[in-house]
Amino acid sequence: MAPDKPFPAAPAAPAGEVADDLPDHLFRWSEAVGRRLSREMRAIAPPDLAALGGRRGRLLQMIPREGLRVTDLASRAGVTKQAVGQLVDALEELGLVRSGPGEEDRRVRWVRRTAAGDAVTDQTLALIAGAEDRLRAQVGRRRFDDMLATMRELGREVTW
Repeated sequence: MAPDKPFPAAPAAPAGEVADDLPDHLFRWSEAVGRRLSREMRAIAPPDLAALGGRRGRLLQMIPREGLRVTDLASRAGVTKQAVGQLVDALEELGLVRSGPGEEDRRVRWVRRTAAGDAVTDQTLALIAGAEDRLRAQVGRRRFDDMLATMRELGREVTW
């Protein structure tokens, strides 16, 4: 077996530019915009909210004010019931949700946001709106709103 040859050095990007050899498709750009929004939010979020973390914060937003079954939350989040159970436990330790047996079926675990969870959700949604406003200002209201409308249309078929 021949020894491995070293990889050739990647060509250098012109000064002030980033070398970009990644594929140009919707997955890449939707992830890039999501990362940018996360970065924008981390820059302005108060430390206690930033410490909540992205996954737990997103899960908290998926819980309606009236609550829902953990199984339904797992389906909504697109993860396993066990993963949601762990996240719910972490949110419960933070005092943002409470969980317990359902009223009609005691075998079912329900989760509801607490008043503190509602406040964190409202604060998070305000931060998202602020980050979106900064992006809207960068590209222009019409272009941003058209992009958002297009994304809503394309994503409408996904069941939450």
